[in-house]
Order: sequence, then structure tokens, then C-alpha cells
Amino acid sequence: MRSKTLLLILLIANLTYAQEIKLPSPSYKGSFSFEEAIYRWKATRRFKKQQLTIQQISQLLWATSGLTVDGITSATRVFPSAGAIYPLEIYVVCGEVNGLQAGIYKYNYKNHSLKLIKKGDFREELTKSALNQFFISQAPASFVWVAKYEKMSFYGERGKTRYIHIDLGHSAQNFTIQATSLGLGTVQVGAFNDDLVNKTLSLPKDETPVYIMPVGYRE
Repeated sequence: MRSKTLLLILLIANLTYAQEIKLPSPSYKGSFSFEEAIYRWKATRRFKKQQLTIQQISQLLWATSGLTVDGITSATRVFPSAGAIYPLEIYVVCGEVNGLQAGIYKYNYKNHSLKLIKKGDFREELTKSALNQFFISQAPASFVWVAKYEKMSFYGERGKTRYIHIDLGHSAQNFTIQATSLGLGTVQVGAFNDDLVNKTLSLPKDETPVYIMPVGYRE
């Protein structure tokens, strides 16, 4: 009986591990200066039919929401957050990424890994959720920021209506600059149907979509 129980535990552990994809280590030095990156950025709404790589996805995720070390309080994140609460989660809707099967993934910043949420190419569904903005389906991948508003309840309504969106600005700007420094294009999308995005991503009840940014090579 004990051996069967142990086998069941191992099978569950293996299944969980199989769904958690460890990402390649990000780079902490680049070939672009900050000034050049912000000068070169421009909104991109036409994307080439060209795959991204898992290394590029890894770099973008780290720049958007990853870990760093400040030497004083040890592990911290790549952008500041009120009370170090960090109420944002990052999902990636992958369609054409070398090294990742098509699907919807959730980022685990602690392990710098992705958890597979749903298999399949959901770019068309995400496009319909975003008022048929066609370039979302064109891009090989889109990043979706979701907010856990109740995490900011410590700061009352100000936390929910201001601080959480300040966090979003920090994270999305990092993403924009990192994408540009990788030679990629992106654009900020705030117009979408929350309920449809919830359904597409199979979001839990405490998560609300707040931003979508497709990414890929400019046409």
C-alpha cells in the first residue's frame, strides 16, 4: 500500500514538474544603451511572420517582472512596488516561439520559469477579446498583465486605484525598453473586453487583466 501511495506522489510530482518550464538565464548586460533604446522605440502594429526564441521570452520576462539583488535587502524585483507587495502577474500567450509549444503560460518570477496553463494557439481568441486588433494575432507572442487588486487593500482605495497602476507603468516600460533593445517591436493595448480575456486565459477570480502587449519582429 505504501509503495502505491509513493508511486502516486511521484507521478503527481512529475506531472507538476513537467508543466513548469525552467527558462534560460537572462543576460544582465546588453549592446544597446538606455538612451538609444528609448530613442528607437516606436509603436509596432505590423509584425513579421518570424518566430521568437525561448531566450528572448526569458529576457523579456526577467526585465518585466524578474528578480534582482540590491545588496541591502537581498532578493528584490526589477521595479519598485508600494510596500513591496507586487500585485501583478504576467501571462504569455505563445503562438510561434522556438522552444515553447503554443499555449498560455504564467510566469513564476521566483524560479524564473513558466507554468503551462492551456495548450494551443490562442492568439485569435485574444485578438477577438481585444476588439479585433489584428496585430495581436500577427505577433508570435503577447504578454498580458493581470492585477490582484485585493493584494493592495492594505493601502485602501488609493492602493487599488493608484499604486497598482503605478506598478503596471514601471513593469510595462521595462518590457518596452527591453523589447526595443532586443530588436523587437511592441505596442501597448488597453482596449479589450475583460470577461473575454478572463475566459481566454482561464484566470482565477482574484485576477483582472489590465494590459496586453504583443511582441515580435517589425514588418
